[in-house]
Amino acid sequence: MRKVTEMDKLPELNYESFLADAMRDYLDYLDHLGFSTVMQAYNLKCIDRFLVENQVRHCEQLNTRLMIGFVDQHKGRVKAHTIRLLRHTFHGLCRYLIRRGWMAEDPMAGFPIPKGQPYRPHVFSARELSLFFDSFKMQMVQTTDPAVRFRALSWYTFYHLLYACGLRVSEAVALTTSVYSTEHATLFIERSKFLKDRLIPISRKVCANLDRLLSERQQRFGVAREGLMFLFLPESRPYNRAWASQYFRRELQRLGLYHKEEYDGGVFNGTPHLHELRRAFAVHRLLKWYRDKADVNAKLPLLATYMGHSYFGHTKTYLTLTQQLLSEAGHRFARSFDHLDWVIDDSKLG
Repeated sequence: MRKVTEMDKLPELNYESFLADAMRDYLDYLDHLGFSTVMQAYNLKCIDRFLVENQVRHCEQLNTRLMIGFVDQHKGRVKAHTIRLLRHTFHGLCRYLIRRGWMAEDPMAGFPIPKGQPYRPHVFSARELSLFFDSFKMQMVQTTDPAVRFRALSWYTFYHLLYACGLRVSEAVALTTSVYSTEHATLFIERSKFLKDRLIPISRKVCANLDRLLSERQQRFGVAREGLMFLFLPESRPYNRAWASQYFRRELQRLGLYHKEEYDGGVFNGTPHLHELRRAFAVHRLLKWYRDKADVNAKLPLLATYMGHSYFGHTKTYLTLTQQLLSEAGHRFARSFDHLDWVIDDSKLG
């Protein structure tokens, strides 16, 4: 039986430019090499639309001036980081076309790299997370409808799992009961991003939530323990990223915790989207290590492994500096160095 790859999971993307077939071939090529293609596919859709709108019909029309026009068209509407990602995608496509003999020169060779703009992602505070999770607990207590109560329990378990274990949303929606061991308190995450498997320990709280979820769905809906962990019941529809993100945002809006991305003082302040639960896990774990006086340098490789990163550089992007982290780091520095006599005799300094 053919193994289902990420190409099978891609949304419908109907390219229309003269490079449409080449773009589909390029995505298939990346997929067979084991690379993620979802982001690439969306980037190519944006490039495809630009080529159609500007009536570009053959490779000879592709040049640096045209690409600069592409940037000018998107200036003010997207961040420089997005432009760099689009440039990277199109550069990869052009190199593929050159190797296939369909293009002589790379029009991206002289394309200037846009200067990045400072971006500060949202880091959930402990108070915000308490408000969010407590709202689901209140729904479970206040409702008399078993279906509504189970839905609140399921969403609570799902979102709490994302935060408590730092999982990617794609990993959580794909979880099956077979990868969960209540006896050993572990989850086995299979072939996630970077094609890495990992076995992670989970807390007693997470175990209790999962056990309760599986028990209640069997009692109320007769759903066997086998299969996907998170389902919309009684329809038995699996969770997906879009619904999870939409419901997450709606709950944040209801609680007054949501805000749109803001530009202030030359810095973009990010919106509290679903993936930031994973960031909160990383930042809060680092903060706890500081407070526990742990050897943070020794702990960070463990954090990278737990989060499924191939090297620590990926983990660093999650460790956003917050005021609490800065304060704890300052306290640690003071404890280490304030006792030193920097100047033994300062009588000549007056």
